[in-house]
Amino acid sequence: MTIVAGTISVVALRWWTTRGHLPVNVPIVLAGVLLALAVLVLIFGLRVRAAVRNHTLDDPVGASRVLVLGQSAAVTAAVHVGYLLAQLGLALPRWEAPEPRAQVLRVVVCLVAALGLAAAGMLTQHFCRVPPEDDDDEQGPRPPGATA
Repeated sequence: MTIVAGTISVVALRWWTTRGHLPVNVPIVLAGVLLALAVLVLIFGLRVRAAVRNHTLDDPVGASRVLVLGQSAAVTAAVHVGYLLAQLGLALPRWEAPEPRAQVLRVVVCLVAALGLAAAGMLTQHFCRVPPEDDDDEQGPRPPGATA
């Protein structure tokens, strides 16, 4: 997903700048939004993890929603990482000018935040894994002729 988003972003950004437009600025607020999302996803994931560990999971549908939230966070982060890497690749060759230098700084900060969101999404997916149930009735295959 990151490679696809990065490739599309490079093509689109190069097309945009070759038409005489200024390069698209990456706002620093994006880093705050991505970090806020990462924190929320982690909080929900930790709540599900605690419920699974304590065997108090009352809402399996809610846990599956948190799992999907973790998956969407990871996909969203992958798209952002691809886009931000494309921005970084286009700004680095013009490093000497002051504006691309500021752009690189903003992109790196947002890139770290996007990687944090990816980590939070993947951790949340891991936290939502439910261990297999232990059935005392089924001890495995019984020998032929054995009764329960």
